[in-house]
Amino acid sequence: MGRQRSGTRIPFCIMTALVFLFGKIGHRPALFLGGRIGDLFRIVLRSKSSITAKNLELAFPELSGTLEIRSLERDIFRHYGKLGAEFLRFPALSERWLRDQVEIEGVDCVRDLLSQGKGVLAFIAHFGNWEFISKRLSLEITAPIHVVTRKIRDPKVDAFIREHRRRHGEAISLSAEDDGIRAILKALKANGIVVMAMDQSAAPPEGLLSPFFGRMAGTHPGAARIALRFGLPLLPAFSVRVSCTGHRVRFGPPLSYSDCPPEHNSDPEKIRWMTDRCTSLIEERIREHPEQWIWMHNRWKHTPVP
Repeated sequence: MGRQRSGTRIPFCIMTALVFLFGKIGHRPALFLGGRIGDLFRIVLRSKSSITAKNLELAFPELSGTLEIRSLERDIFRHYGKLGAEFLRFPALSERWLRDQVEIEGVDCVRDLLSQGKGVLAFIAHFGNWEFISKRLSLEITAPIHVVTRKIRDPKVDAFIREHRRRHGEAISLSAEDDGIRAILKALKANGIVVMAMDQSAAPPEGLLSPFFGRMAGTHPGAARIALRFGLPLLPAFSVRVSCTGHRVRFGPPLSYSDCPPEHNSDPEKIRWMTDRCTSLIEERIREHPEQWIWMHNRWKHTPVP
């Protein structure tokens, strides 16, 4: 196993300073500053800007070469700068602010699933401000919320984000590399909520090729496999920015294997059907607000060459 990087002190110190800064200024000034930081990243991180523009043209070929692509690219980086500002401002956000600014829909879906005592298996995308999903839901339910994440290369920054999420985002991070399936099953067995992202590239044979914006994309089927194995529905969970400061978190309706067409009679076929269904729903949400998805991620990295 390769040696883990020891990390650098600079990004950790920067994040600590930003938490202090964003906690001291008002919410709108924080969003403005976050947007400007996004502009800076778009200029400095040229490789990410290039991937973003390329992915946008793959997804929306009719916009290729237009000014709209450039405008959309700018809005994407600004959105993620604002998202970062909001996440770092979590300690300063009151319950009243959260109830006023983050509306929530479909909580009854969560409560109904929890009442069955088998836990809740939810899937998300890196869309809108997904960190608001657990923070806002925690005001409505008492069940523990676990988020399956990948480790960040810098261990100090990774630890900082996990602790910040636990203390201020009301969610416990489960490491996909370390905790794996056992931690997920333990959380579900305790009637907790497990949240898994389904919009990042995964290489075959672990990943399944699923249609996404007209192209096949390597997609991790872990959530679909767990749902089938333990007879659980998959609960869609999305957060979307609806105004400068306002968000909407929406749950459901649950996706169930009981709706699977009878011709998909083997477990691999059922898992592929559910993975495709989740991916399709993610695409629908992104098409509604394309500026709020993580286009700088190389989603089609494992697409077969024609």
